[in-house]
Amino acid sequence: MKRRGLVAVLLGTYVSMACAEDAVTIPVDSPAFVFSPGNWVGDAGRGGKLFRQTWNPGAYFRVSWESATTNAVPTLLLDASTYNGSFNPPKLACNLDGLWSGDLACSKAVAVPGMNPQVKKHVLTGYLKMSSQVKRWGTEGASGSNIVRIVGLRLGAGSRPGADAAQPKWALIVGDSITEGCGAYELEGYSHLVGQAFRSLGYEYALSACGWSGWLHRGDNPPGDVPGYYVMTNSVSGAGGQYLDALSRWNKIDSLHSLLDVNGHISAYGAVGQEPSVILINYGTNDAIHPTDASDVQASMTQCLAALRKAAPGAHIFFIVPFGQYKATEIAATVSAYRSANPGERRLSVIDLGPDAARALTPKNGYWGGLHPNPRAHAVFAAQITAQVMQALNQAGQ
Repeated sequence: MKRRGLVAVLLGTYVSMACAEDAVTIPVDSPAFVFSPGNWVGDAGRGGKLFRQTWNPGAYFRVSWESATTNAVPTLLLDASTYNGSFNPPKLACNLDGLWSGDLACSKAVAVPGMNPQVKKHVLTGYLKMSSQVKRWGTEGASGSNIVRIVGLRLGAGSRPGADAAQPKWALIVGDSITEGCGAYELEGYSHLVGQAFRSLGYEYALSACGWSGWLHRGDNPPGDVPGYYVMTNSVSGAGGQYLDALSRWNKIDSLHSLLDVNGHISAYGAVGQEPSVILINYGTNDAIHPTDASDVQASMTQCLAALRKAAPGAHIFFIVPFGQYKATEIAATVSAYRSANPGERRLSVIDLGPDAARALTPKNGYWGGLHPNPRAHAVFAAQITAQVMQALNQAGQ
């Protein structure tokens, strides 16, 4: 009995090793992988063969393959070496062949259930659902440690990588904790819902949102390491002042990587000619509720608009008035002044859901939540924003 038991153990070990050897791993530089634009970097700038990483909640990837068998569970392979116990690892939500799995904690190997046995062609879409608001941006010379770093997807024997391509049109959605989805179970936030509407229309999209952040205000749990969006100082009446690039993130992905191409244009993946078609910015809340200089905020809006137009000449830029009506007057003044100085501008809009939306959020933890809207409010806001965006794009002929 003991000898047979030992043989069984050895045989099981051999079978396990054989299965591991027969497994197929799709690397991140395979045409089977598509990553959300403007969110991911790699071991060689924006690309590379070893990994892709992001710190942006809402960032996504797609990977496709064909399989002769469906008895092997696909496994995401991650580099989890940066998780040091000072924060909870990020969580993923995945859609595999139409079936969703949520709250998949990042680790070295993440098994994704739900492969459809009725089909041979499979698609897995994964999202960074949530992460702690600490150590995400990084410091000079080092990226953040609170990140998702994908190194590949392990499949069963006989699987064959598919081929996919990112859509050339994409939308960049920028904002604070409300846009990040805090208080709305992350992927129930308006930004994700608007992004999914863009996907249904043939766009890719990027979420670039961070709690606590603003035009000037730093992001992540104070003292956060994420720079303000477009930081100005010593401004006078919204006009003069000094721009502080090292303290700004509008043109960066993280502490080590630029969002711009060699021509100074915003780029989906680092190449020339990959500017966004749409930019939506929802900032002003944290600049209003935290101490900031009003002239610096006004100058930030004004000069950032000019910088974005230069960096994305063909994009339709939308200023979303914060749902609580914070900095609504300043946003209106910024857009009005820009239109007056540039009478040919046809791709600049303001989305303002109005004082009723602000009033509905006034009761804390009320029917629509509070400062951080609940999923019910986010769903309504997303529907209203999507309608206004589509109307403006149609009128501009985009």
